[in-house]
Amino acid sequence: MIPRAVSASLVTFEREIYDYRKNLFYFALRNLVQPVFFVLVIGVGLGSMVNMPGRESYLSFMLPGILMMSVVQVTYQHFSSEIWMSKNHEGYLELLTMTAPIRPGEAVAGYLLTGIVVAFFAVLCFLLPVWLFLPGFRISLAALVLFTIGLALFFTSAGIVVGVKVLDPHNLTTVSIFVTMPLTYLCGVFFPLDMYPQPARVLVELIPLTQAIEGLRGGAFPFVEIGYVWAAAAVAVVFAVRMFEKNMHL
Repeated sequence: MIPRAVSASLVTFEREIYDYRKNLFYFALRNLVQPVFFVLVIGVGLGSMVNMPGRESYLSFMLPGILMMSVVQVTYQHFSSEIWMSKNHEGYLELLTMTAPIRPGEAVAGYLLTGIVVAFFAVLCFLLPVWLFLPGFRISLAALVLFTIGLALFFTSAGIVVGVKVLDPHNLTTVSIFVTMPLTYLCGVFFPLDMYPQPARVLVELIPLTQAIEGLRGGAFPFVEIGYVWAAAAVAVVFAVRMFEKNMHL
């Protein structure tokens, strides 16, 4: 017999996965367009003019960053807009809480589980063409799985918080720009962290995305970086549950 809490979480999970499957082709395109653009224009085009002494090719350096950035953008953008639509346009969250005794943690758990699935789909969409055209690209699959889950939990939680807090759709777009744009260009996706002054580097290294990127690039298994990302994810999940409860009056 499935525990009640699990069944309650699966209500949201099944609905979100059903909606996602209906538009799977378009989500696959979304997962590919920006990463492929970065690879072709910056990795191949600009990378041909970049020499990185003591390092691999610029494209190989950049790929782990783009991979993790894809997870961040897909999970945050999908769930900030999805939660906003469910709360302010579709009325799904109110309907859910009126017709079924679902607690905040159970509702959020359903979204988080969906976020993990969405994140792995984004990783798969990116890695398949990379392995097809760059068969020499190697990455630790165990570290990739752990980082993907951690970042999915963290940024799905961030999307949930923004989705329940923001009321105006124009503000939702603005907030998304301020979240995703700095992460894209500041977390070491396109250049080594050594280029930062030490005070700035310390601040950038506090961001879970930075730790995930650096962990995937390192030679040894990134136990410390994985622990940091998962600890940050745990804090984000707790905060998301509390904000969800406060703003949905559950």
